[in-house]
Amino acid sequence: MKNPLIILNALLVLAVGFLFYKQFSAPKPITARSTISGKNDSIINKKVLFAYIDMDSVQQNYEVAKTAQREIKNRDAAISSEMEKMAKAYQNKLAGYQQKAQSMTEAEAEAARQDLEASQNQMAERRQRLYDEFNSFVANKNMSLKKKIEDFLKEFNADNTYSFIFAYEPGLFYYKDTAYDITNEVLKGLNEKQKSSKK
Repeated sequence: MKNPLIILNALLVLAVGFLFYKQFSAPKPITARSTISGKNDSIINKKVLFAYIDMDSVQQNYEVAKTAQREIKNRDAAISSEMEKMAKAYQNKLAGYQQKAQSMTEAEAEAARQDLEASQNQMAERRQRLYDEFNSFVANKNMSLKKKIEDFLKEFNADNTYSFIFAYEPGLFYYKDTAYDITNEVLKGLNEKQKSSKK
């Protein structure tokens, strides 16, 4: 679950960084509204405040994230178990044909070869289907989790205290000032909201 979240967050950080660059590197035209009205309410005079949430802490302490991780782990274990059963059944079939190999006619040997080949193809198709379903399941869980966090952050920042709230992933930033870490407040709110929604 971590890798898709890391990739998604890295892309979001890059996109926001690019937008910042484009916004603040372009020459600032004088706005007609501020010069006509006499009020100076342009973006230059507004305070821009950043905050971040530590995604590792969210994954470890947010009940919805922990439940999603358990479900993903269980689904992965079920797929592994099914694949092992299929491999064992194939090995048993192969061993059975190998025991009969000396007494088989040429037609029976050809039929056995085709049967084994068909079994291998079925296994490969089933494996692909299972992994496609698993990847879709993981993506849906990640998107659902991301949506819950985004929806909560809209409520959390209803007073517009923060201009941007980033998701911090280790390795994406070289420096972070913990004074702007709002992870604990966000986690408390997320878990309280989850408890109240269960009632």
